[in-house]
This record gives sequence, C-alpha cells and structure tokens, in this order.
Amino acid sequence: MHDLPQTRQSLLLALGQRSDDAWTEFLEVYENALFRYCRSKGLQDADARDVTQEVLSAVHKRIPSWDLDESRGSFRAWLFRVARNISVDEIQRRSKSAVASGDTQVAKMLSQIPEVPEGSQVEFDEEYRRSLLDWASRQVKGDFRETTWRCFRMTAIDGMSAEQVASALNVPIGSVYTAKCRVVARIRSKIRELEEFSS
Repeated sequence: MHDLPQTRQSLLLALGQRSDDAWTEFLEVYENALFRYCRSKGLQDADARDVTQEVLSAVHKRIPSWDLDESRGSFRAWLFRVARNISVDEIQRRSKSAVASGDTQVAKMLSQIPEVPEGSQVEFDEEYRRSLLDWASRQVKGDFRETTWRCFRMTAIDGMSAEQVASALNVPIGSVYTAKCRVVARIRSKIRELEEFSS
C-alpha cells in the first residue's frame, strides 16, 4: 500500500556487505511476513517454510547487486514478486505431482487454491505491516511498566474500550488513554528507526 514505509537503503547496503546484524534485523521483520504470505496462497506449513527459505536465499544471493535507484522500483516490491513467483512455482509443482500420481483428492484441493493476481501486493503488504508491528512491539515492550503495557494491549490489540480496561485494571481512565498513546508513540518511533519514509 502507498502509505507503507520503504526499506531503508542503509539496511540494504549492510545486507549487501553481508552484515550479520543487518541480516538478523531483516529476518526479524521480513521472515514472518514472507511465511504468512506463502500460507495465504494455500501452501501447507512445511511448504510455506520451504518457500520462505527459498525467497530468503534469493535475497541473500541477489542483495549485493541490488540497485538502490528508486526509479527501478522498491525493494519490497521486488521481494513480493520473488515470493509470489516461488509460491506459484511450488503450487504448480504440487499440482503436477498430484496429477501424475493420480491422486484426484489432492488435485481437486489444489485446483481450489486461488490464483495469485499479477501485481497484487495488498496481501504481502498486510503481512509486512503485521510483522513490522510485531517486531516493533517486541522491541519496546521492556521500556514500559506491566500496567502501561496491559493498557495498550487491551485497548489497541484486544479491542476493549478504555472504560473496560480502567475497570479491569483498577486505574483511572485517563491513565489508560495516556498509556496507549505512550506505547503507540514509542512503537512508531521504533519503526522510524528501522525504516525511512519515502518522500
């Protein structure tokens, strides 16, 4: 989606220079997004993990020669295309294998897997956004007292009203709003540390 931040160039450069720290940071944000995207395409757990590893292997191989020129497209768009193509290849491989073995149950199940539309990056972006939020939340959780974190979690994640949270935790309602705002601001700050927004 157009409002998602772009992967910062310094991370891509560090990946190209084979930095272990950069690779760890990259995996923390992207690996789960890739895996969930593959699962959303109909791949079973083990197959989705295999495809995720193939995509990560492709990134590792190609990143030293990655062209940082934004006019050629974003890194995440390229990553999405790689993930989509490898997923489609895996689905087709499974389909051919099922047909060759004569297993009509498997062939029928595979025929019901929705086609991956060309250029549709919405699902991948959603998985990326979810992974980014998960990563940033893990990074900042230790910065807050337990009650502050619970106020945030119960309102922002669990969908409870501020009144319900205040009653459940026996805190003033103003404290609930303040806690949520503080944690959200810190999560946004952590995401900005990871990525630069496009101009």
